[in-house]
Amino acid sequence: MTDGKPVGPIVATPVFTTSHILLGLAAAIIIGLSKTAVPGGGLLATPILAMVVSGRLIAGTTVPLLLVADVIAVYWFGRNARRDVLLPIARSVALGFVAGTLFYVFVGAAGRSFDVVLGVTILVLVALQLLRFVRKSPAVDPSPAITNVVGVTGGFTTFVANAAGPVINTYFVGIGLQKDELIATSAWFYFGVNATKVPVYVGIQTWASGGKFFTANSLRYDLLLAPIVIVAMFVGRWLLHRIAQRTFTIAVLVLAAIASTKLILGL
Repeated sequence: MTDGKPVGPIVATPVFTTSHILLGLAAAIIIGLSKTAVPGGGLLATPILAMVVSGRLIAGTTVPLLLVADVIAVYWFGRNARRDVLLPIARSVALGFVAGTLFYVFVGAAGRSFDVVLGVTILVLVALQLLRFVRKSPAVDPSPAITNVVGVTGGFTTFVANAAGPVINTYFVGIGLQKDELIATSAWFYFGVNATKVPVYVGIQTWASGGKFFTANSLRYDLLLAPIVIVAMFVGRWLLHRIAQRTFTIAVLVLAAIASTKLILGL
C-alpha cells in the first residue's frame, strides 16, 4: 500500500501477492502477541489488514485469526479467569452486539466520527487509570453503571471494528486484575464475543446488502496466517512470565493510548 488504498483485495485475488503475505504476517504476529504478552495491541492488526481488504471483509478476515488465538489462550490461561467480572459485563455486551448489527445493516463500515469518539473515550479512561496508578490508588469495585457502559461500548466496538481491547483492558486494570487474571479473563471474554460474531456476520451478509464478511479467498488467507499466530503466541507466553506486574500494567495502558491516538488522528 502506497496511497492509503488496499494493495489488491484478496476477495478477487486467487494467488496472494507478496504484499498480501507480508502485511498478513505482521497482523498475525500482532494478534498472537496481543493474546499473551501485550494485551490491547491487537487493535493495531485491524488497520494492517485494512491495507489488504476493505469494508466488511476487514472484520471478517480478522475474526478467524482472533479465534485461533482465543482458543489457545483459553486453554493456556482460562483457569485464572475471574468469572465474577465476566458475567456482569457479558449481559451488556449483548446490547453492544445489537447496536453493532444495526450499524452494519444501516450504516456500513465505521466512519471518522465513530473513530474520534471512541479514541477520546479510551484516552480519558487511560488518563484516569494512569493517575490512579501514579497515586497508587487501590483498585475500585466496578459499579453496575460503569460495567454496563463498558460492556455496551466493548460489544459495539469489537463487533464493528475488533477494537474493544483498549476499552476492556483499561477497565480490567482499573478494577485491579493482576496480569494472569487479566490475560485469562480477556481470553474467555474475547473467545465468547468472537465466536458469537461468526453466525451474526454470516446472517448479515446473507440477508443485508453491503458486501461479504467471509469469502473462500479470505478464509484461505486466514488458513495461511494461522500458524504465524500460534508461533507468536508461544513467543508471547515466554515473554509474559518475564514481565513484571508494574511493567505489564504500564504497557497495557500505553498501548491503549497509542491505539486511541491512532483512531483520533485517522492514521
